[in-house]
This record gives sequence, C-alpha cells and structure tokens, in this order.
Amino acid sequence: MHRDHGLLDGAQGRRATALVIALACLLLGGAAAPGCGKSDGEKKPAPNFFPPEPQVPKLDLSDILQPEPEAAAAKTADTWAGKVKELVAQAEADLQRCRNEYLIPFQFNSMKRRDVMFVNIADMDEVCELGSKEKKARGPRKILDQLAKEHSGKHPQLDRFIVLGLEQVETYHVISWMTKKIGAPDIEVVVDIAQKAQQRVLEAGGQLDRAAADVAKWSDDQVADDDAAAAGATLDVAAFKKALVDAYGPLVGDLASGYERMADKSWQSYNMPKLDTLRAMMAILEKRVQQDRPKLAKLGEDKVQAEFKVFLDGVDAATKQVAAGYDFYEKKPKDERPERDPNLKKVQAAQKALAKQLTAWGWTAAPK
Repeated sequence: MHRDHGLLDGAQGRRATALVIALACLLLGGAAAPGCGKSDGEKKPAPNFFPPEPQVPKLDLSDILQPEPEAAAAKTADTWAGKVKELVAQAEADLQRCRNEYLIPFQFNSMKRRDVMFVNIADMDEVCELGSKEKKARGPRKILDQLAKEHSGKHPQLDRFIVLGLEQVETYHVISWMTKKIGAPDIEVVVDIAQKAQQRVLEAGGQLDRAAADVAKWSDDQVADDDAAAAGATLDVAAFKKALVDAYGPLVGDLASGYERMADKSWQSYNMPKLDTLRAMMAILEKRVQQDRPKLAKLGEDKVQAEFKVFLDGVDAATKQVAAGYDFYEKKPKDERPERDPNLKKVQAAQKALAKQLTAWGWTAAPK
C-alpha cells in the first residue's frame, strides 16, 4: 500500500503530540495548562528534552604547547646560579604557602578544645615539610637539605636562606607534633608550645622572604665563593674585611641567641631542640674557614695575616663550642639535665670575641 509521507504514522504522531503538550506545560507553568495535571492518579516524570552532550575527546596538545628549546633553557639557566635560584624559588613557595594558608590562620582555640577538625594535618605536613610522593613533589625539607649539603658556604645570601628555611621547617615540626598531641592531659602546655613556635616562624618570615628575594636577583652567571675564578682573584685587605663581615656577620650575630632558641629553651616539656639547623649553621662557618684560610697567604706580611688568623681561629673555636652541647640533648636523659644548659655561657663568650673583631671591621649589627 502507498503511504502518504506528508503524515506521521500512529506511533510517531503520539510521540509528537506528547512532545508538544510537554513543551506547552513548561511554557504555561506546569499544571495550569490543560493536559498538564496528574494522569490516572500518578505523577509521571518529566521527559528529559536536554540529553547530556556527548563527551568531546581531549586533544593531545603536548607537542604544540611544548616550549621551544631556547625558551626552556631561558627559564632555568644551566649554571650554578640558575640551578640554585630554581631550588630556592621552589622551597620559598612552599614555605610562604605554609605560613599564609596554615600557620597564620591556625585556630589555637579549637586546638585547646581538643578539636583539630579545622585543619587537615596530612595536607599541612605535605606543604610545610614533607612533600608528596604521589604528586611527585619534594617538600621544602628535602630541598633545603640538598641546598645545605651541596651549596652552603658558597654565598652569604644563600647561607642566610638555608639557615632561616631549615629553622622554619624544624619549628613547624614542633607545631605539627603538638597538633597531634591533643589527647595530652596538659593541653594548655601543648597549645602554648605550638603558639610560641608559630610566633618564631612568623617573626622570621620576613627575613626569609628577603633572603629568597636577594637570591632571585642574582644574574645567571653569578659564581660561587668557592669557584676557582673567585679563589684565584687578587685580594685586597679592605675588600677581604668587607667580605668577612658579609659572610660571617649574620651567623655570628645569631650564634648565641640561636643556640639558646634552638637548644637551651627548646628541650623542656614537649618541645625539642632544633639541632639540624644548628648543625647547618656550624657547617657553613666551618666551610667558610676552610675556604678563607688559604687566602691569607695573599695578604703579604705576617702582621696583616695575624689579625685574620685570630678571627678564623675564633670561628673554629665557636663552632666546636656549639658542638660540645649536642650530647646534652642527644645522649643525656632528660631527668638528669639541669634547668639551664651549662654550655650556653661558653657559646656567648665565643660569640662576644667574634663580634668585637667584626665590629672593628665595620660590622654594624652586633648583638646588644
């Protein structure tokens, strides 16, 4: 039989009619339109006239978006300075994020109520210290350890960043540990330790940011202080004094106060000494002395050399004096320790002698 293609068959017609009625219901406000009410006492689900769009396959643009070799090289120069600047920038980004996202808004009142739901401790540890294997992201701890091991003693600004960065990581570790001790009976002590640790991180944050900014300003051809070209340069007495002030001044200035902050005041109750940072400080001073002693021969007369030799010998003595206190914290049982570390006064005396010499050479930041 011949079918009139200008008309719809029964099934098609019924579907078209239903479609028209449903659209009218939508336009006229649902049940207000004829034929839009309940049918046979049951409410039928509204048909879906807007089915989900099929997923568009993602295009692989990696080849197109890949930077040119020249651009990639420009991003990180293949020089000592370029590599160091990249490491410092990576560590600084996490250290700054740690302060801004976790430590500044830290809710000590919630902690005091033994409620730590205000913070995800695992996420906080990831950013502030440990990094993530799953995300293939090294945390600031590993980056700073690498900088300390491979690049300390090579530039005063970098040395300053390493020491301040390590101290933030170690001090943060105290906060993290206290946050995990909310079940302790003396919760007030736990919270007080965490607050004092937060205060130290925040007060040193500006210095840390400035040290990172100083490193970021280096030219890519900046050479390390132990570079052969730098070691072979001629030496002027006045220039050498200034170099020693720049290199040793910040560390000598924090020698006794750092020892007191990281050791003497950090072992009581639940707190813990920050000996990694102390060791890093001493390692930098030791490397500096090793690099500077051979330079004395360039200064000519023994009388001129003697002044610098006395100073370098004093630095050696100071590092050994700090190291003499390690056993007090690592080997002596807590219940056998006196209230104050007897080594502190000896460290203070060693610092005083070094500060006097640096001041005579033009240092203006001697501790009061």
